[in-house]
Amino acid sequence: MTDPLAPTAPTDLSYASAAGLLALMRRRELSPTELMHHTLDRIGKLDGAINSVVRLDAERALAEAADATERIARGAGTGPLTGLPVLVKDNEDAAGFPTSHGTRAFRDAPPATRDTIHVGRLREAGAIVIGKTNMPPMGAGIHTANDAFGITRNPWNTERSPGGSSGGSAAAVAAGLVALATAGDGGGSTRVPAALCGVVGLKPSRGRIPQGPSRFPVWPRHTVLGAITRTVRDAALHLDIAAGHHPADPDSLPTPGLSYQACVDGAVPRLRVGVLRTLGVADPRSEILEAVDRAADVLRGHGHQVTDDESALPEPERFPASILLRQQVLAHCRLMSRLDAFTTRRDDFEPWFADALSHSTALTTEDLTRYWEHRARLNQWAADLFTRYDMLLMPTVPTSAWPAEGPDVATAVRERTIPIAFTSVFNDTGNPAISIPAGLAPDGLPRSVQLVAPHHREDLLLGAASLLEETGDRAHPPVPSNGQAPGR
Repeated sequence: MTDPLAPTAPTDLSYASAAGLLALMRRRELSPTELMHHTLDRIGKLDGAINSVVRLDAERALAEAADATERIARGAGTGPLTGLPVLVKDNEDAAGFPTSHGTRAFRDAPPATRDTIHVGRLREAGAIVIGKTNMPPMGAGIHTANDAFGITRNPWNTERSPGGSSGGSAAAVAAGLVALATAGDGGGSTRVPAALCGVVGLKPSRGRIPQGPSRFPVWPRHTVLGAITRTVRDAALHLDIAAGHHPADPDSLPTPGLSYQACVDGAVPRLRVGVLRTLGVADPRSEILEAVDRAADVLRGHGHQVTDDESALPEPERFPASILLRQQVLAHCRLMSRLDAFTTRRDDFEPWFADALSHSTALTTEDLTRYWEHRARLNQWAADLFTRYDMLLMPTVPTSAWPAEGPDVATAVRERTIPIAFTSVFNDTGNPAISIPAGLAPDGLPRSVQLVAPHHREDLLLGAASLLEETGDRAHPPVPSNGQAPGR
């Protein structure tokens, strides 16, 4: 396991972990101002090729970095993230930045006057919010593109997508622009981009990180907040800061009463691990299955009991139809949250997205009954699995990255490679899950594996994930320099 306190050469700043950068600043071997200049310079040189950052306030970032540098120099009070530049996904409010929700309908929104609970906790810990990352309209996409800011591209191959909906955050972390960016996951929106970009994406348990404040509840309770990071330790660091109840979100979980970073460092109890390769609904590519097999061998080598399991999701023959109904329900939720804007200025929304929102009004009572009955079956399916296993291992996605303009959906259905086949179920059940890089596929693109834990057991999840994390120097994407990114 890499020591986050080990010295990091200046040439490694672009790909150093958040924990490593913070250690350098605490030891005064690197100042927040120096790190911020490095970060802004790298964004300016490289993000034009990938278009991950859609809002940037360099002047404010440098001022906050100067303040952090001064406080560290005089030994004043600092937080666990003091001086760390972070980016925020464009569906969360960060005071001083507009929240565009990834759509041209809100591109010209005024700057937010307050932070979300999540962003506020990061700032209170000393993080410096430098800008916002791109996403599909209101998170409704498995690739990242919109009419406000354009297409975000995968730094490993700019003809490919970083996935969605947290594609901007994943691309930024993978390209070495920042070590941590916020994310959100409603069907795989943190784990899928992390998988396609070769970084770490943690979806915590439902309620682990408070949401809001918001005027409209996310009533299907499928979406959770999180972060995309370079390492499992950084994911634990983020969760230590972001987790814990807040009265603005009555459904949020209590403070866990433990250190998730300590779980990464500590011994992992012997686990019963179930390996699920298809869920009865997917046919992953051979290189993805090879990564799962290798991860299973690693866990066996650490003394865990690893068992192949062919359990299928409920009603696997209806899986594509179930996904379509799920998407329609979520579109209706999005519509209700922005009904005033949609009613008065429908043409401001992307045409395809406006059509999806309109179509959601065709939902019937029978549709909603089928949806919630299926959710109940998924809950029982997962509960039954976790009577036999302490951890599940499976692919995150069935393939490596698809074209930047989006996957061929008809082909994905026919070939059983629907991108969210392995992820959306655990949004519906609420189990914590994490995507961990697993090297490169023969096409030179990242591949990954996913671990899933019982409810509220992020401690086990992060500990097991640390066993699968590659040690030593990881390959980095060949990001081309292409001038200034659009959409600032």
